[in-house]
Amino acid sequence: MEDYIIAVGGADAGLTPPMPFVGQRLDGSKPAALARLMLEIALIRCGFDVSDRRASLSDPQELIYQSNRVGANGIIVISSGAFGSRKSFNDVCGGNVKYAVGRHGGQSRELAEDICAKLCNIKPCQTATCNHEWNGAACPAVVVEMGYLTNFDEAKLMHDPDYTRNVAEYATMGICEYFGMPYVPNSPTAYKHMRAQIGMRGKNVKLVQAALCANGYVVDIDGVYGKNTDIAVKEFAINNNRPDCDGINETLLHDMLFITPDYIPSTSKHNSVLYIQRKLISKLYNSPQNGIADQDTVTAVNEFLTETENTKAIDESGGISKTAMQLLSEIGGGRPRLF
Repeated sequence: MEDYIIAVGGADAGLTPPMPFVGQRLDGSKPAALARLMLEIALIRCGFDVSDRRASLSDPQELIYQSNRVGANGIIVISSGAFGSRKSFNDVCGGNVKYAVGRHGGQSRELAEDICAKLCNIKPCQTATCNHEWNGAACPAVVVEMGYLTNFDEAKLMHDPDYTRNVAEYATMGICEYFGMPYVPNSPTAYKHMRAQIGMRGKNVKLVQAALCANGYVVDIDGVYGKNTDIAVKEFAINNNRPDCDGINETLLHDMLFITPDYIPSTSKHNSVLYIQRKLISKLYNSPQNGIADQDTVTAVNEFLTETENTKAIDESGGISKTAMQLLSEIGGGRPRLF
């Protein structure tokens, strides 16, 4: 089977209009960056290789140069749309998959249509042409816009990590269909027997590095399990109660990719805490994004539980219960638009 290489990039998405309750504009680049990482994980799981040099990929020409240099078979950029002045919200909504015209215009359109058809399973989506900036690509190139930052409901939704994962998974389904690759569903069995340790190279290492980045650890996604990756893995293991880790095994990778704890003690640092913090922000509750169950995070959880009339789920000891996590895990919802 041919080892297809997909160059994955992100585009600067800008800020939303001012959001009620939190009193600030949400940064659209954060969910785009998370979707990009989740896309890379899904692509590698399905047998692709990925190219992500983490350069200034808001510049299309830089990404095109990188993709051409590595002989990429396709370019996928994750972003979001906007309409209007961004001073206030409007009703423009829906996803877009834009495709490059030019030398590979026909192939780009076909790839965009395959991705769009899958994304329509989670929200309305349409295809449109990109501008001339992408014409220099030596392979099909598309831009996946997750929604509109200037639509109140979509601005919240894009900050939901579960929605972001869905965008990545359905986009991967479309990419698999275009290249004739089997789609491998995201489940613990898909990562069974996966190992990685210092000195190793390859796609599995890139998957680990992307998972680390998605959990807030900063490493290069270069496929080399070097010193920085090893430090990040050990830090993740300590923070997630697995201090005796020596490299990546199936259990530790499962902890990176899936949310499973029944209870999160106060002040603990865990990947599930970062997940909860992202869910709180998507529902317009002020929360840090530091992965620590600090007082600000617990206060935001309690505010959410009180407003959803689930006060019995509030943990007086300062921890976060499984019931609270289940209530927060709903995609969408949260505080309403006030104007």
